[in-house]
Amino acid sequence: MEVGYGSLEEPTPTSTPQPNKDEKLLKNGNNVEKVSGKAWGRVKNILTRRARYPPSIFFILGTEFCERFCYYGLRTILVLYLTNWLRFTPDSATAIYHGSSMLAYFSPIIGAIIADGYIGRYRTILYLSVVYCIGNLILALTALPPREKIGPLIGLLVIGLGTGGIKPCVSAFGGDQFHASQEKERTTFFSVFYFMINLGSVLSTFFTPMLRADVHCIEDTCYPLAFGVPALLMFLAIIIFIAGTRMYKRNPPSGNILGKVLRCIWHGLRRSCQTRGEVQEQKTHWLDLAGDKFEESFVEDVKILLKVLWLFLPLPLFWALFDQQGSRWTLQAEEMDGSMGSLGRLKPDQFQVLNPLLIILLIPVFEHIIYPLLDCCKIPHRPLQRMVVGMSFGVLAFIVAGLVQIKLDSSKEAPLAVGESGITVLNTMKCNVSLTSPFYSGNITTYQNTGMFRHQSDNMSLSATCTEDKTRSVTDTFLFDGATAYRVVIMMDSQGHMTMKQFMDKRAKPSNGLSDVSIVSNLPYTNSSQRVRLVPMNGNKVSGAPVYINFSHDNATVYTSIEPAVYKVSLPLQTPGEEWKEQAGLVTFLSGATYTLALINRNSAADFNDEADVKLYQGLTENQVSMFLLVPQYVIITVGEVLFSVTGLSFAYSQAPNGLKSVVQAAWLLTTAVGDLVVVIVAEVQLLPSQTAEFFLFAALMGLATIIFAIMTVFYKYLYVTSSASGSDTDEPGLVDGDKEEMPLKDKDGKQA
Repeated sequence: MEVGYGSLEEPTPTSTPQPNKDEKLLKNGNNVEKVSGKAWGRVKNILTRRARYPPSIFFILGTEFCERFCYYGLRTILVLYLTNWLRFTPDSATAIYHGSSMLAYFSPIIGAIIADGYIGRYRTILYLSVVYCIGNLILALTALPPREKIGPLIGLLVIGLGTGGIKPCVSAFGGDQFHASQEKERTTFFSVFYFMINLGSVLSTFFTPMLRADVHCIEDTCYPLAFGVPALLMFLAIIIFIAGTRMYKRNPPSGNILGKVLRCIWHGLRRSCQTRGEVQEQKTHWLDLAGDKFEESFVEDVKILLKVLWLFLPLPLFWALFDQQGSRWTLQAEEMDGSMGSLGRLKPDQFQVLNPLLIILLIPVFEHIIYPLLDCCKIPHRPLQRMVVGMSFGVLAFIVAGLVQIKLDSSKEAPLAVGESGITVLNTMKCNVSLTSPFYSGNITTYQNTGMFRHQSDNMSLSATCTEDKTRSVTDTFLFDGATAYRVVIMMDSQGHMTMKQFMDKRAKPSNGLSDVSIVSNLPYTNSSQRVRLVPMNGNKVSGAPVYINFSHDNATVYTSIEPAVYKVSLPLQTPGEEWKEQAGLVTFLSGATYTLALINRNSAADFNDEADVKLYQGLTENQVSMFLLVPQYVIITVGEVLFSVTGLSFAYSQAPNGLKSVVQAAWLLTTAVGDLVVVIVAEVQLLPSQTAEFFLFAALMGLATIIFAIMTVFYKYLYVTSSASGSDTDEPGLVDGDKEEMPLKDKDGKQA
């Protein structure tokens, strides 16, 4: 994602100084004072030695933290917003999620061209940040009722243009603030810059789902607030950025190097077609034909660049897998149990925080322990070898994800066929009931329910009799439609007569790992509509805000989603006023389960003294697979990310000619965009029968790409570029070697520990 070496321009003496003779001697010796590899240590260096740093960088760091908090905050909850609020199918939501991500990784090319070729970095950041903020505002406002789909999609489009446009500019603008003699301070700045990215990511990924789920401003969620807080952070980012205007050092636009590269390639191809068949004794490469219009040294640089870009062709598959943490893996977590005992419940989208946390932990471990050990063993020693291993970890992560999905699928209820009805019978009577029906004949114990029976849809006659008092009986006929689930509730009505009622049932798992509850009551309140209060408890203490559900006697409410917890049930007193009567006992709602909560009059029909028997009937079983079963696949994909992304970007940077390193960064970003496009295509084609099959398909595609890439690396000849801006004369800059210059280590998103 953010690569951090600058936008798409040739390095200037100010932004990337070439080391002089004395500096080279220092770097080749052992007396170089290195910056600490620990992110907190680098933050401390900046804060305690402020005089050595341009004051403008503090505004840039604050801007980056707020912007990344905004981006990762909205990205974390996006797929659940699309599925649970806007009612997109999981496949469509996945396509929209990755489509917006694809735009965010394609538009940096546009932003960099604008910055380097026309208006400079400062104005590009400012103008596109305003666009970005407008997109966030649209997304937050359109999350208000009524539900509509066009507004949020427009908001995502605008956000993609804004965040992508400033992506290549902010870090480079920070680097511009330093003088040529401040090389070590610039290195420290980049380290802290990427630490701020990680910090914003961790905080927003953890807290934004809490705003979504724990604040109930609209039904059982609050998406306007969950999107509004990131929008506020983006507005704050603009304010912070503007506040430092007078302190910024601004370099004028220096030209569009990417455009020059593309023109050179196009001219070489055109000349090659025009001269096909002619004898070209001195031209050994088709790009040499562009020498009539471009400098020979530039043509040679482009030839070297194309060799590096050739290796990029199989790489998008890794990002296709990696980015599904926010889409398919989040939807997978939604089907699992996030219970953490007394600590509460982990939300499905909150689990994504594991990746940035692992990045913070793993990069120093790899820098100071793993890589030195691998260097000693010489396996995998070279950058391309490590990238192959990283891609292999991606394959393994999706195999594990597929195995987890198999376990989830094994506990799922098969859907009803077109001509099939699902029927569950609930006995709320104080006696055992003998039931006679086409689908079941037998006894149902008092306060118990049957499982769901599957039967051909039709009109059916049902008879029920109390086994202890055969004078109490009822017979009724109901129509059961195909592919529909029903509850048949045997109950005493508010007049004291035994009756059977038919209500719709829900056989789909609740979203977000919540519980769904429907209220059935025969309480003879004077008012036709009343409400029950459910107070979440933790032992003897109230643990959250109460939930109120309206109900009416002799009827069932629609299903309401509530947080899984233990609840105390209270009913309103019949006397006027908001006073409540706590009912005996507690009820427990589990994650992913559906329930019917029966409020049954303890006395005769006309005699009600504010006390009821509270009985809970479970429909669908709870989520039984722990969400922590996802930890292995997150750890594996993050290890793969460190091996693949950090190593790959550093390798490409070292192999590209000095003047074209920024073009490599652009191509690296495009591999992510192409990877997201692959996910969009797979999700929209919908040829696979299950999510399990899709996970294994991606594992197979990644395995094939890994094999192809491994073969390509065998024939690659490393280039020892001595004119690198880093002054490195090896093929492994920044890959943790004590005698080499240290470069900022980043993940795909430019994150730095």
